[in-house]
Amino acid sequence: MPESFFDILKQTLFGAPAAAEGEGDDTQESLLHMGWEQREQSFYPGMFGKPDGAQQLLTEEIFRKDFGRNAVHPFWLHHGVISFPPTAARSTWLYATSGMSNAFDSQVEEWSGLGVEFILETNAPAPWAVGKMLRLMAFNLLIAAGHYKDQSDLTFGSIVRLGEPVTGEDNCCLMNFIALKPSGTARDFTLVTGKVELLQMVAISDAEADFAEKEGFEALAEKLAEAATLEAIDTDRKSVV
Repeated sequence: MPESFFDILKQTLFGAPAAAEGEGDDTQESLLHMGWEQREQSFYPGMFGKPDGAQQLLTEEIFRKDFGRNAVHPFWLHHGVISFPPTAARSTWLYATSGMSNAFDSQVEEWSGLGVEFILETNAPAPWAVGKMLRLMAFNLLIAAGHYKDQSDLTFGSIVRLGEPVTGEDNCCLMNFIALKPSGTARDFTLVTGKVELLQMVAISDAEADFAEKEGFEALAEKLAEAATLEAIDTDRKSVV
């Protein structure tokens, strides 16, 4: 991901020199909004269909309650999750993050912003999905800003161990997420400010997470595909290993 964006995040959070009066560029500012609009008004509708309701945004409470972070930059609070109902081409509900690929540095780079957005699919409307996606996004933002020195930003094969069922219900064995390559209508795209890759968040059991760490995420993806649980999350399923 672009080094300049990490620098911008760190400077903004931990103290950056104030811009001199008159500094700034309307063209660069418009690039930020152009990329933002491209994602939400062109690429997402083209891939996922018409959104269902309003976008749900990150809140200061999520950072404070779930991550113990009180210093949150205001632009993070414009990142959110958009819900998409099934379409003629897709039978699942789909939840997509929107914001990590915003180029807040107002520069055209190889990657736009963090260069990534997350998606998650379920077979039916899932009230828990938005909250979990918001927290995955908050976690990735905090990693990028250097809050977790021992963590790398989430990429293909990354495993996030939650320590609790994804649904919050005790009868669900899926306690973790793994980031895999999406298939179907979901695809990577390029904004005016740079490239964006999509990561599909798949809920997995502790045994499956252990298997992926030992045998590789491709081996787990193959087993999930054989069991027809690779894309849409079935919270009632049993572990495949």
